[in-house]
Amino acid sequence: MNNLLLRQLGQDDFGRLEPYLKITPFKQHTVLFEAEREIEHVYFPSGGVVSLVLTPESGEMIEAAMVGSDGVVGASAALDGRISLSRGIVQLAGDIVICSI
Repeated sequence: MNNLLLRQLGQDDFGRLEPYLKITPFKQHTVLFEAEREIEHVYFPSGGVVSLVLTPESGEMIEAAMVGSDGVVGASAALDGRISLSRGIVQLAGDIVICSI
């Protein structure tokens, strides 16, 4: 797995998590989750890049963050904060490791 966070886990911790992980290729512009909706997975970009986008009442889209192979998206869902504050969009196609929660 090419995600830095997953590679930093100890063997025991990774072993506990591994049954819930699945490497999936994603195309550019795929929406992983929507703002104000429940997040169903935690995403560890492995080769792709995910943008977190906010849409204020004015309607424009504001990119709040970009997450690559050194990060995680949707981790708050694993901590019981399942409602997303932003939209997650694949900005650069590639593999993303999905963890079902």
